[in-house]
Amino acid sequence: MVPLSLKRNVSYMLLGNLIYALSQWGIIMVLAKLGSPKMVGGFTLGLAVTAPIILIFDLQLRSVLATDTKEEFSFRSYLTLKGINSLLAILVLGIVIILGGYKGQTAVVIFLVGMTKLVESVIELHYGLFQKQERMDMIAKSLIIRGCTSVFIVAILITFTHSLLIAVAGFSLSWLGLLIILEIPKVKKLDTFHASSVNLQSVKKLFLTSFPLGLVMMMMSLYTNIPRYVIEHAAGTEAVGYFSALFYIVTAGNLVINAIGQTISPRLANHFNNEEFSPFSKLVTKFVCFGFIYGLVGILATLLIGKQVLSIFYTQDYAQYNKVFVLLMVAGTLMYTGSFFGFALTAMRKFSIQPILSIIWVLSTIVLSFLLIPRYGLTGAAVVTIITTAIQLLTLAVTVLWYLSKAKKHHKLTTTYTSN
Repeated sequence: MVPLSLKRNVSYMLLGNLIYALSQWGIIMVLAKLGSPKMVGGFTLGLAVTAPIILIFDLQLRSVLATDTKEEFSFRSYLTLKGINSLLAILVLGIVIILGGYKGQTAVVIFLVGMTKLVESVIELHYGLFQKQERMDMIAKSLIIRGCTSVFIVAILITFTHSLLIAVAGFSLSWLGLLIILEIPKVKKLDTFHASSVNLQSVKKLFLTSFPLGLVMMMMSLYTNIPRYVIEHAAGTEAVGYFSALFYIVTAGNLVINAIGQTISPRLANHFNNEEFSPFSKLVTKFVCFGFIYGLVGILATLLIGKQVLSIFYTQDYAQYNKVFVLLMVAGTLMYTGSFFGFALTAMRKFSIQPILSIIWVLSTIVLSFLLIPRYGLTGAAVVTIITTAIQLLTLAVTVLWYLSKAKKHHKLTTTYTSN
């Protein structure tokens, strides 16, 4: 499979992720316009409850596979570990639903959302294989089909049934169908799929390698969703719906950042692995600056037309929270900038430090959420998000610079020793 140029790969991923982000945002808009804030809250609560579970068992295998330049593990090993972890995730999800006291339709919606995200994690593993071979066109086409299908099905089912449960069930089944019909056949055509048999020792080693990233992603999910848990406790599901709808616009913007980050990750990994520190630093700096400018444009747009955007895409009820929207976009700017440091750290394959960083972020989120949200409501939640994303940006930047400096010193000492 012939790799595409960096420019073409970025273009494909921008297009694919943009359409996918719009379609996922479209689901929120459909629920807001054709349903109610409570429906939005129910759906996003399902995402908030299931995300930490799905992500810790996902182990961020896509990123590990995409940056595995030394071919340390076969694709079959990745697939085997994914299957084992998916079964464990289903079991844990069921336990959490029972222990969490969720009942009736709410429990079923949460379970179905979890199953949908599990299917997505399997699809994401396939994307890692395409990403490693720098064929982002295959990922982009899949994202477009999956995104458009999901919003279409949810819109149709909400229109005719007015049931969140039926809409989520249809959404889940559509992604399972796309996995079976489109994604699995594409991977089977690649020689990589048939490269080796399952090696349990290799699977175990892969688990130990990727577990820190799974822990990080779980912590990242908690870090993102803790404010929602506190909002629901303090103000109810409807308030979660308002906050999630506003914040989804910000996270939709982050999908564009992820598209670029996923595209440059293999190249960053190659630069660092080959001790090409200058190109590595230039590429990271270039995209960190892009993330910051991208966020500033978002803040300006929010200040100028934020109310109109909320009224058009949701309803007039959401426009009353425009100040919260502006604050969330400030947090988004910090998030976009910090994301590229996160991609750099993963490309350096510095996995063990990431759980420590994520624990710092989660603890700060817990403390700030319980201090500010009960007293200041959604405005307090937005302020919490600004402070915690600033902490995330700072800790990631310092960590990347420290590891880079350490690698340069090691390279210099090795070069001097060899020359002598």
